[in-house]
Amino acid sequence: MTSVAVRPARATDAPAVAALLVEGFGHEYSGAMARPGGRRMLERIHALPGRMRGIWVAVNDEDAPVGMAGLQTGELRAVATWGDEHIMIEELGIWRATWFEFVADLVEPFPYQPRADEALVYSVVVTADWRGQGVGAALLAALHTEALRLHKRRVVLQVIATNTPAVRLYERLGYVVSKRRRGVLAWLPFGVPSRLLMEYVLR
Repeated sequence: MTSVAVRPARATDAPAVAALLVEGFGHEYSGAMARPGGRRMLERIHALPGRMRGIWVAVNDEDAPVGMAGLQTGELRAVATWGDEHIMIEELGIWRATWFEFVADLVEPFPYQPRADEALVYSVVVTADWRGQGVGAALLAALHTEALRLHKRRVVLQVIATNTPAVRLYERLGYVVSKRRRGVLAWLPFGVPSRLLMEYVLR
């Protein structure tokens, strides 16, 4: 296990956060994020004021992010504005941006809203060279600590059911599946996997 530090993300981490999101999720939604405009879009959105709120990064000895994860509660959420939509259209073009949102709405279940005693973990990504070295566990431990500080009793997260390495990591850390959630396409014979809602009870 390699030692990393975990800290809240800063505005200057926007390029690294964008790169991690592309690496972790760039293949989704017809690959729109993996295109050059997609990465620029993510970088610009995460550079907006308040957009890094709730995001934590695992950093190496040079303070360079090698992993990330977000935490959302009723009180804590990233600031989203119309600026997000404007940047998406500028970088992807209006038709591709519209298609991106259309596909996302069909693939993803309705956004999960954490209850008053819950914290929601999202966008857990570790760069390929650092996987299997305890970075994901370190990120989740930091988010658990933050959730406790915010007086939460449970942490929940959503993971693609076919993402076996991630599911095994969460189970090893004590998460259990509480529900299977589906977007519209997951109910149809198109091979779109469902999402597992997993829960961890804080102690």
